[in-house]
Amino acid sequence: MTPALSLFRVSFAALSLALVATPGLAQAPKAAKAPAQVQAPPSDPVADLMRRQGERYHRAPDSAQDPDELRRTQALNAEITAQNDLAESQDRANAAAHAKAEAQYQTELDAAQAEARAARERHESDLRTATEAQAAYERQMADWRATVAACERGDRARCNAGRQSLASGKN
Repeated sequence: MTPALSLFRVSFAALSLALVATPGLAQAPKAAKAPAQVQAPPSDPVADLMRRQGERYHRAPDSAQDPDELRRTQALNAEITAQNDLAESQDRANAAAHAKAEAQYQTELDAAQAEARAARERHESDLRTATEAQAAYERQMADWRATVAACERGDRARCNAGRQSLASGKN
């Protein structure tokens, strides 16, 4: 018997056992039996199921199994277990790498957000400084225009006062 056939039998036996263990799935509803009649549990549910399907199946005890087939089955099972263990180890390593990358990302995100906050605060400070400078410029221009208008009207006191303030502002 080949290892694939042996694996098929094991899989089929497990499926059959599951179907037999769930009577509603495996069988159509039967007429109600008399309460006094108690059905004895089948000795081998897989064999019973296969017999109902027309198969002749008899599970031999392990001592009667072909030793070479048992050895190959055990080797296949060991290989599958090793592959599962390797996959589980890889999953754990991947999860650890993901957690590390996520922590690194969070650190970089926090730093970028702090930098953005600082840049926004600098920008707002620069805007306040520019607004204050613009307001001072506008006040000086209004004063200068008033001085020019006073000079044009012939107001010598105001005209001379404006020239002196401009001279003192340049120094």
